[in-house]
Amino acid sequence: MNTRLASLSAVVLVGLTLAFALRFASAPTALPASAPVEVFSAGRARAHLEHIAAVPHPVGSRAHREVREYLLRALREAGVTPEVQTTSAINPNLGTGRSLPGATVHNVLAHLKGVEGGKAVAIVAHYDSVPTSPGASDDGAGVAAMLETLRALRTGPPLRNDILFVFTDAEETGLVGARAFALQHPLAKQVAVVLNFEARGSRGPSLMFQTSPDNRWLIEHLARSGAPVQASSLFEETYRQLPNDTDLSIFLREGTPGLNFGFIDGLMRYHSSLDDLAHLDPDSLQNHGEVMLALARHLGQDPLEPTSTGSAIYFNVGPFLVHHAASWAVPLALLALLACGAAIAVGLRRGALRALGVLKGLGALLATTAGSAAVIHAAWWLVQLIDGGLRALPQRDAYQGPLFIAGLLALTLATVAGLQALFLRKVRRAELAAGALIAWTVLGLVTAFVASGVSYLFIWPVVFGALGLGWRWREPGETLTSRTRLMLAASAIPGLLLWVPLVPNFYVALTLWLVAVVTAVVAPWLALLLAQTVAEPVRLGRTVAPLSLALAGVLLGVGVVQERFDADTPRPSSVAYVADVTSGKAYWLSSDSEPDAWVSRVLGGEATTRRMGTYLPLLPRDVHVAPAPLRPLLAPEVRVEDDETRDGLRRLTLRVTSRRQAPQLQLQLGDGTPLRGLSIAGHRLEPEAVTRVRERETATVIQFWDPPPEGLVLEVSVPEGTRVRLRASDLRFDLSEAPGAPGDQRPANTIPVPFYFGVTDETLVGGVGEY
Repeated sequence: MNTRLASLSAVVLVGLTLAFALRFASAPTALPASAPVEVFSAGRARAHLEHIAAVPHPVGSRAHREVREYLLRALREAGVTPEVQTTSAINPNLGTGRSLPGATVHNVLAHLKGVEGGKAVAIVAHYDSVPTSPGASDDGAGVAAMLETLRALRTGPPLRNDILFVFTDAEETGLVGARAFALQHPLAKQVAVVLNFEARGSRGPSLMFQTSPDNRWLIEHLARSGAPVQASSLFEETYRQLPNDTDLSIFLREGTPGLNFGFIDGLMRYHSSLDDLAHLDPDSLQNHGEVMLALARHLGQDPLEPTSTGSAIYFNVGPFLVHHAASWAVPLALLALLACGAAIAVGLRRGALRALGVLKGLGALLATTAGSAAVIHAAWWLVQLIDGGLRALPQRDAYQGPLFIAGLLALTLATVAGLQALFLRKVRRAELAAGALIAWTVLGLVTAFVASGVSYLFIWPVVFGALGLGWRWREPGETLTSRTRLMLAASAIPGLLLWVPLVPNFYVALTLWLVAVVTAVVAPWLALLLAQTVAEPVRLGRTVAPLSLALAGVLLGVGVVQERFDADTPRPSSVAYVADVTSGKAYWLSSDSEPDAWVSRVLGGEATTRRMGTYLPLLPRDVHVAPAPLRPLLAPEVRVEDDETRDGLRRLTLRVTSRRQAPQLQLQLGDGTPLRGLSIAGHRLEPEAVTRVRERETATVIQFWDPPPEGLVLEVSVPEGTRVRLRASDLRFDLSEAPGAPGDQRPANTIPVPFYFGVTDETLVGGVGEY
């Protein structure tokens, strides 16, 4: 085999590996409604979404009730008798925030009984949406997949175990529905495993991103089920560090094991009016459903007893889910250390490596990583400077995200290749590879001890890279034979298989706002990959770098040109109207960093920028504020129901009623209230929760959705003689009651800011009283 043919063969080998890795990292193709009855069909599930995701359906809205009624009809038509769990609940344990969420919830349950019964697999998704979104992905896709999965299960014989379909309510308001089911419903005690389905975007593969502790037996089941899911202990390690929660958090807190699934690409549509049926990728829906159905059938026949103990490290290699005990991490890291040490020792002994050259190779990797991160940070700053609209997006992402990601990745490759070409003037190619392997070995060892779920990403590329480097010593000099070139390319295959599916998820999960951080992760992998696969050093500087740079320029340029605000890709903008009946003042508010023409028109010429914690207690940043006409809107009525003092403690019972029938009540006790006890809608907080509320520096906000028409009962216990100061407000998520109804004049190329990303279109009316 001649040199040119060997180089071509190495390129083909790497290209085929890339194609293989990407093929199995994508969602399966959606099946039409005509698919066989025993399989999952996104086409059939989509028919449910036409009813579920027609309009926004937040808790307390008429549309929310209509979605619930549709679920009940669909379940009855599927041949099961549904149940509605109607109750009130609060969630005092949500994260570390300052809100105490609560709601009147209506969980919908469908019980598919097994032959033996006794234990159940609970499949969970929430059917409420945020006020700004129809919720086709979040979480209509999960709900529709449940209906189609139930239909498919009923085409076969009964399973061994019960399958419990739990359509939770009030997830978006603070996981309240899941908590109501887990703590109040008798069927919750029967649940042995929870499968929760979510979305943080509108497309992409279904990722298994969270499991319960001691998850090895669950991972074994996931692997044996044949479910086409992307799963990685890296996802779990990362998610554990984030302040995020889903309904699964409630079940895990109660000690019930489970798995969490979600697709995350398309963040710009998350919680926005663009999370509709037209923008949901049917392949993502198909992926959700195939995973759900496969696991339901598999776990439905299992005794549901853990057969393995401890936690697992797991990752995809093509269509296979590889897994092993987490206790193997340190031994495998030591194996990588031995392999790397042996390869470098042999190279030093044979004179193919120089000790100083290896150290320079290590320094080159560190410098390449830092330099690449700096270049990408500067490049993204320049892109935002050219396209100023990007800075106005509260999601810190972009509609043309795929183009920008591809362009920034190409620029990273160009930077890494260019810097390596410079370093190759001082060090040998083998020394560059050896230095990279040393860095990766250290990372493998460190992560094996502190974050074992990540360690596999470094260990296996080191083991195989060391084997390739060892093969390199069979030949003297810098000129490589055809066989050695192929062996070096082959040694990069494990790294390609492990890293290629993850790299797009890095960008998607962390968003373009943190693209420099992603680059600091991706650049070392590219540096090792180039050192293993590019046979001639000169090609780095003369071919790889300029070609990648040209590609980056084209992709970023096209992204800038296409990133514009129109009806298909509208600009999120915010306007809120606040009426304070106590002070007799009203305000226009906007959380936009740069108000557009419509917002500026609403705000008028007297707008200032300041913190408005009184009315936006959960938004810890400055907003645009302008005076507004005071409309004669009714604030919530607060009535004293009972007031008694006993044993030095005053127990004050208040009934708060929204006279506008608003979907949310927002209650704030005065700063520094010496709270000794608190009960909301009959749910008394545990002493630990009361202590947390009392010791917060600023007031805790009680947010109760769909309050009873007769009013929400609040019981406060304070030391004898203490006056209780309470601000009571209610919120409607539109501007129809605001002066001039400005929402009716919203331009077609704008949409309300997605819920949780800032102030959305809302009308807040409230006042403060002392009792």
